Amino acid sequence: MRRRYVIGCFPILMVLVLCLSISGSLAQSPPREKDRNQAFKDSGYTKGNEEAIEILRRMSPEEISRLDQKLAKALVYYYDRKYASALPIFLEVAETVETMDLRFWIGVSAMHIGKTDLAVEKFQSMLAVDPELHRVRLELAAACFRAKRYDEARKELDRVKTAVPSPPPAVMENIERLLAAIDERTRQFFWNARLFQGILFDDNVSAGPDERELAVVGGTLTLDDASKKLADEASVTDLVGSIIYDFGGRGGFMWNLEGSLYNRAYFSESQFNFFLADFTTGPWWAHQRGILKVPVGYSYLEYGSDRLSQIFHFRPSYEFRFAPNISLKGSYGLSNTNYYASGNSDLENTRQRFELLPTFYLKNRNHIFTAAAAYETTDAESDRFSYDGPIFGVSYSTRLPFGTEVYLGYEWYRRDYDDKPLLYDVVREDEQNRIVVSLNQPFLDHFFAAFSFEYVDNDSNAALYKYDRKTYLISIGARF
Repeated sequence: MRRRYVIGCFPILMVLVLCLSISGSLAQSPPREKDRNQAFKDSGYTKGNEEAIEILRRMSPEEISRLDQKLAKALVYYYDRKYASALPIFLEVAETVETMDLRFWIGVSAMHIGKTDLAVEKFQSMLAVDPELHRVRLELAAACFRAKRYDEARKELDRVKTAVPSPPPAVMENIERLLAAIDERTRQFFWNARLFQGILFDDNVSAGPDERELAVVGGTLTLDDASKKLADEASVTDLVGSIIYDFGGRGGFMWNLEGSLYNRAYFSESQFNFFLADFTTGPWWAHQRGILKVPVGYSYLEYGSDRLSQIFHFRPSYEFRFAPNISLKGSYGLSNTNYYASGNSDLENTRQRFELLPTFYLKNRNHIFTAAAAYETTDAESDRFSYDGPIFGVSYSTRLPFGTEVYLGYEWYRRDYDDKPLLYDVVREDEQNRIVVSLNQPFLDHFFAAFSFEYVDNDSNAALYKYDRKTYLISIGARF
């Protein structure tokens, strides 16, 4: 049906151009209220077609018919939004005769396939002929926006806003949305923060084995009360914030600063309380298809009521988007841990981690699947605490129709230690399975309620280190 509609459009266009050229002087009269919407349409050009008219007058009916067939084909592609197919045909027709309509179609097609310079050129040429073509000026603003020429886009939008007659309400809404997008793209300072408070139910506070009496070299080990499997509840507080300064205006070189505070205070077993403060800073570099991050940081840890350790870490990463729905991230982690208590000197270590994370975004990024493959090595002062081993994981996240955020994660790792642990005559080997499920329900713009469940099963050939643990966390918080 559409093809039949556009067949013969070139002769019709020629007649229309001729008629408009005769009545062009009428178009210069002051605009009436009923002309308000017409000023924002893409047809009815009264200027700029004089040269095209002369060319068409000199052409034979056969030549016009061939152009007519080409244009009809291009317009079918154009109205089907197949701009990459329409543009070459439009350009071919324009080599023979170029009307204002044709310039508009070329500009729109070029803009949608990323040829923004061509789009800007065509729209500007139309406005040079008739500055009152407000619809064309809006398209020029959109093309400048896509080309990241934000100052030019804002200038064109401001001209349309002050036009006489004033734009219709629907057009004004579109202008305000694009101006807001320009403000967002040109903003250089970004920050966000999240705080939550929750109650944790923990069935194995000490990460102790199920059995209290364990077979070891030379006999049986009976665990004391602090080492056996203990259950307790805890108050959990978590505060996370970040600041980004974009030197180039949404892209290019940036600087990031992040900080987090985490505190877990058990109601009865306070000797297992845990506190972590972490601060990270470093440059980011972003381009159209990827981002490089080079953060360095410092962590401070407390366990029970005592200072435990401090960690200096370096964690560069690079993520590349192969397509809108596929990305691959590679990261490297290097950390050095120092313990405050001299009795823990054997635990001091240098750790390295190499990781690859492919991510798949489906259904307009509503379903996100991530896989992880990593290898980790820890070189401690004592071989009993030095290990290496692989890590594999998968995760899935989505947002349900009523706004609930869902996350499912699974991780497996193996650790092969360099020496036998105390009380055992075999070199230690551990395998761990970890499952995480979380639900997050936003409400009142900046607030959320959350529930999370975590299950850890650590299997070891040294029974002292074999345990399982389940935790349930209910929390409420705010994010900005």
